[in-house]
Amino acid sequence: MEHVQTGDMHYEQGEYAEAIEEYSKAIELDPSDASAHFKRGLAWFAQNEYAKAAEDYTQAIEIDPSNAGAYYRRGIARQNLNQLEEAAADYTHAVELDPSNARAFNNRGIIHHRNGELEDAIADYSAALELEPSDTAALNNRGLARTQLGDADDAIADFSRAIELDPADSTYYANRATAWRTKAREDQDAALQDYGKAIELNPTNGAFYINRGTLWREVGEDFMGSLDFEKAGEVDPRYRIEDSQAETAPGGPFSVEDLDV
Repeated sequence: MEHVQTGDMHYEQGEYAEAIEEYSKAIELDPSDASAHFKRGLAWFAQNEYAKAAEDYTQAIEIDPSNAGAYYRRGIARQNLNQLEEAAADYTHAVELDPSNARAFNNRGIIHHRNGELEDAIADYSAALELEPSDTAALNNRGLARTQLGDADDAIADFSRAIELDPADSTYYANRATAWRTKAREDQDAALQDYGKAIELNPTNGAFYINRGTLWREVGEDFMGSLDFEKAGEVDPRYRIEDSQAETAPGGPFSVEDLDV
């Protein structure tokens, strides 16, 4: 117990190597201490040692199969290792043991989303939002999935709610603009306004300029589009393109939110 407590102190201070050393001493004294394995897994994870973290979470689960937190954390470690099928199974175990774990639903939704299983992704994001209605990551992710399914109205509602909760996040405006673009011609002004707000909040994001420039071209404003393509290359050389290549520039919805840890 003393080594675990000392390890906790080091962990809270960000001294992860020292925490691992103390948890390891506790495990040497009592290999059946599930808490020591779990906490050492947290410390390994904090050092981006995802495989070692997963091993410790596995040990904790073998000692205590009812440990929902260990399944959840192993899911995150495995997702970082791109072991998506195994990670999804861990999140399923986590929510079966603890149905109140909104983050597990969101993270499993991300896996479905990246596998192209959009209906399943939306179901998981919705489950997360039932538990935590103010989860902007889940709102953004569900909005992206709905946009990809052609459900622009509900997607716009999701992004609008995310903006209400966090009006300083430029990505939500850019994603809402993408949803507006899938609607009628008269909605393109709303898309332009949202791209403008995204750029105001994050003026060094080249993708925002590329997407707005593409939209300018689509509505017949070639000169404005050219200005945006030029600006994209100025703020981020990765987006430097010839004007004649503008139509093949990257665009579309932005990435799903990172894992909830």
